Amino acid sequence: MRYSPWAVWIAVCAVYSAGQPRALASAWVQQKGHGIVIAGLHRYTATDRFSLRGVRGPLGSDGKFGGWTPSVWLEAGLTERWTGILSFSVASLRYEDRSYQASATTPGDLLAGFRRVLRNPEGGWQVSLQVLGKAPTYSARAEPRPGNGQADLETLLQAGRSFPVGRRWAFFSGQGGYRIRWGRPADQWRGETASGLHVSPRLTLMGQVFAIRSAGRFPELPAGVNPQVEPWFHLLRMQPSAVLRLGPQLRLQAGYGWDVAGRNVGCGRQWVVTLWKTF
Repeated sequence: MRYSPWAVWIAVCAVYSAGQPRALASAWVQQKGHGIVIAGLHRYTATDRFSLRGVRGPLGSDGKFGGWTPSVWLEAGLTERWTGILSFSVASLRYEDRSYQASATTPGDLLAGFRRVLRNPEGGWQVSLQVLGKAPTYSARAEPRPGNGQADLETLLQAGRSFPVGRRWAFFSGQGGYRIRWGRPADQWRGETASGLHVSPRLTLMGQVFAIRSAGRFPELPAGVNPQVEPWFHLLRMQPSAVLRLGPQLRLQAGYGWDVAGRNVGCGRQWVVTLWKTF
């Protein structure tokens, strides 16, 4: 089995989806006995939110929400076709308005799963299936909480390919699937894409778009103090970023994202810095 010359680096693109630090994993798998570690720091702020009708408005009475979230994402090639995945984060969150304020520093969610390659030719489209389970590790009394406090199981179909653009190489990766959420929150449809251009041996520019759509009808519920983790919401987010090669096995990514549209969710912006290390 052969690998694209860029497969190791485009196999995982660090992003943050609706407050949950995670990686946009593509169809490429890690080689047996090799893998990648991504250590990231995410800063999210919001003073607005999208209403149940999708109209942008203030986040409470002069409300402000912000958070810092360091995280680690690990992938390791178990065989030539199976890749194991493990991720963990810690969140430091704060909300305040005219009449209320709350802050908490707490562990986030634990994610674990696998990616199974379905199609891996020497050239052309790579196709894989990824399954991730998520479990909360924080207290139900934490306020703001970094999540809804329930277990999830997500199944994604992934596809991607690299291709030449003149003398340079570019790539496209996309995935879509369904997340089952136990307890109160609604299940979700999820889709994510990434495309990029290796403009030089040291620099890659890329753009990412990811969308979340809750299943079912939206009930009339009061908004929570963490606008990123409502039980029912839709969200569309965009994020351009740059990846700098620091060494043969080391990359640094810096990105900026913003919430484009949504329903019953925060309308904020985020800064992302991650360090990628292969082994």
